[in-house]
Amino acid sequence: MYELLILGTLMSQDMSGYKLGQVLESVLVPRRKISNGVMYPILNKLAEAGDIIFVPAKADSRGKRLAQITTQGRQHLHEMLVSPVAIDAKRESLYRFKFKGMAGEPLAVQLQILNEYKAAILTDLEVYQRVYLHLKEKLEHASPDRVSGLAWGIRTLELQIAESETKVKWTNQQLSSLGTAEANGGNQHNE
Repeated sequence: MYELLILGTLMSQDMSGYKLGQVLESVLVPRRKISNGVMYPILNKLAEAGDIIFVPAKADSRGKRLAQITTQGRQHLHEMLVSPVAIDAKRESLYRFKFKGMAGEPLAVQLQILNEYKAAILTDLEVYQRVYLHLKEKLEHASPDRVSGLAWGIRTLELQIAESETKVKWTNQQLSSLGTAEANGGNQHNE
């Protein structure tokens, strides 16, 4: 999973393992610390596979090395970007990794990723809304000892619904932006 983000990040610039760890930490959902004991084995695995090479840092006299993506690594990244995402606990992180790495992909691939994400979020939203209505109905006839638990279940679902609606709105904005880019001959503009 982390390979996707690392290769996607290296598409924009060469980076040290330390910097890549910081990028990884900032994108993970939920956010968590990535130790060198996690990061460097992944980088070594990518290097052994031929997806990255290590190059000396130009402005560093201490022998610092930077990871650099190879042509094979670009192909591996593309394969990971177009592969389906399982509906599991890692789904949100994987999509965020894909968003970070898809800039170099053709417009059709970017649209595919965004549409798949939107479909997954809409499925979640439908489930949350259905359960929300069910709990509201249960609350109307609940015994006093169940009211607090049902009320908190409803509040939690309100949060999940709001998060899902925000994700759908964001995705629609990105799709619209890419649609505008497509209308302009594929030129993407940040607005």
